[in-house]
Amino acid sequence: MKALKLLILSTLLTFVGQVTYAQNNNMGEVRFLVNVDNSYFEIEINDTMLLKRYKDSLPAGDYSAKVWSPGYIMNRIEFTVVAGKMTEKRVDMVKNNNFNEYERDYKKYRMQFHKQLTAPLALTLTSAVTSGVFMVNAYNYKKKVIADIEDYHLSPVTSEIGEIKLRIAENNKKYNFHRSAFYINSGFTFLFVGGTIWSYMNFKKNNIEPDYSKDSPFKDKFSLNLTPYGCSLAIKL
Repeated sequence: MKALKLLILSTLLTFVGQVTYAQNNNMGEVRFLVNVDNSYFEIEINDTMLLKRYKDSLPAGDYSAKVWSPGYIMNRIEFTVVAGKMTEKRVDMVKNNNFNEYERDYKKYRMQFHKQLTAPLALTLTSAVTSGVFMVNAYNYKKKVIADIEDYHLSPVTSEIGEIKLRIAENNKKYNFHRSAFYINSGFTFLFVGGTIWSYMNFKKNNIEPDYSKDSPFKDKFSLNLTPYGCSLAIKL
C-alpha cells in the first residue's frame, strides 16, 4: 500500500514537472512601449488578463488587447508572442478631448487660486515676519537704552557722560522708530489677514475645482490577482 502511494505521488510529480517544462519552453517575452506622459497604463489581454507592467512573460501565440491610460482614448492592438524571444509592441496613445479640456480648466483654476489665495497669503506672512523683526529690534534698543542709563548714573568719569547721553539719545530714537513701525506694520498685518480670509471665501464661492474621472474601464471586470509566468494577472469573473 505504501509503495502504491509513493508510485502515485511520483507519477503526479513527474506529470506536473513535464507540464511545467512544456509551459516554460512555450514562453516568450513581450515589452510594451506605451506612449503616455503619466507613466501609467493598463492592458487587457484577450478579455481575460490584466497587465500593468511594461514587460512580462506570456505563452507563445497571437493576442488582442486593449490599452488604457488616464486621460487617453482606449487603443486596441494585436501582437504575437514567439517562444524564447522578446517581442516589442509600440502603442501610440491619443489624449481624450475631455481630458484636454480638463487640463485647460484646471490650469485656469490654479492660476486663479494663486492670484486670490497664494499671493495674499504670502503678503500676510511677509508682513507678519516684518512686524516680528521690528518688535525684536525695538526690544534690543530698549535694552541698550536701559544699560546706558545705568552707566550714566554709575560713571565716575565726567568726560564719558556726554558720550553716554549721545548713545542714549540715538538708541532711544531707534527704539521709538522700531516700536512705531511694529505697531503700524501689525495693523497692516491684521488687515492682510482679513483680506486673505475674504479672498479665500470669495474664491471658494466663485470657483469649483475641475474634475476628471480617472477610473479604469477594467476595474469592474477583475477581482482576483494572480502572478503566473512572472506577470501580474487578474481573472475576469
